[in-house]
Amino acid sequence: MKIFLLPVSWLFRIAVSVRNFLYSSGIFKAKVLTPKIISVGNIAAGGTGKTPFVELLTEYLLNKGKFVIIVSKGYKRESDDIKVVETGFKNDKHELNTENLGDEALMLLENLSSKGLEGGLLVVGDNKTKTAKFAATKFKPEVIIIDDGFQHRKLFRDLDIVIVNPNSSKHLIPAGYLREPLKNFKRADLIVVNNKFLKDPVNENRKNKPQVICSYKFDSFRNNKTVIGTGEIKSAVVFCGIGEPGSFKMLIDELKIKTDQFLVFPDHYNYTNEDLDKIMLAFKDHRSSHILTTQKDYVRLLNSELVQNAKSENTYKNLLFNFPLYFAKIKMQINSNGEYLFSEIDNLLKSD
Repeated sequence: MKIFLLPVSWLFRIAVSVRNFLYSSGIFKAKVLTPKIISVGNIAAGGTGKTPFVELLTEYLLNKGKFVIIVSKGYKRESDDIKVVETGFKNDKHELNTENLGDEALMLLENLSSKGLEGGLLVVGDNKTKTAKFAATKFKPEVIIIDDGFQHRKLFRDLDIVIVNPNSSKHLIPAGYLREPLKNFKRADLIVVNNKFLKDPVNENRKNKPQVICSYKFDSFRNNKTVIGTGEIKSAVVFCGIGEPGSFKMLIDELKIKTDQFLVFPDHYNYTNEDLDKIMLAFKDHRSSHILTTQKDYVRLLNSELVQNAKSENTYKNLLFNFPLYFAKIKMQINSNGEYLFSEIDNLLKSD
């Protein structure tokens, strides 16, 4: 916690509380759309597991034959126009990159595509309400999933799901990581506790809410060419630029991989040549057998314009193609109350 920023956090709390009051009291009206709207969001900024849960939810709906559209902001992308991509689109020729779609949106698309899940759309736009309205009007889906929608109260939702990280800060940004007070869990219809690799103490602000318990399950280490087992990794330089790097470090430790050096970068980070040189130098200095990162970081590196549009060798290509760089493939699994989650969704789809 950054104590010196607490006064700013208090001002932020006041602003958030006023805004929420205006919506809750009906002074500000939320936009109502024809499709069923499911919001997946959080209270803490970053690292709660929204994207894997959106993937899980989309997979369930597509397997039921529903026409689903995911609306995402595509955080930290450089393009500001609306992008529309089919969920089954294979980005083999890299027509899409993180600059025009965003790393998490592109990772979500690649995961859905790898499962052969067709029949849905990913629509990326800066303004969630305008993007959702565009998607509803133009494509007429049965369901729209709003990625990171809990604070976006301009849009009415039929089901409000909040993902919880058990280690969330108790202070609002910028002193902590909360986007609004914990008491606002009461606004959610359903809480998903993402334990990742942790045991979760029940928070008093959500103990009376329906809860679904999830966790992460390690699948494999892979890159765009190869899948390897942990037994092949003697030691590794590990790096990541995600919302909660500690959870990735915990995975590496649980897999009993000897970590020569662990490098942490900001979430959604645009790596510089100097950063990549530092990673490769650490690999050489420690004589490591591998370099390991997260899928989000790997997607960001591989699908950068610096790789796709480069006509000659550069630092990005050097790390990706000349070093043993692998990402951890992680899956989200439901540990308890999954039947409640899916019954809520099924009931929503049956309602008029």
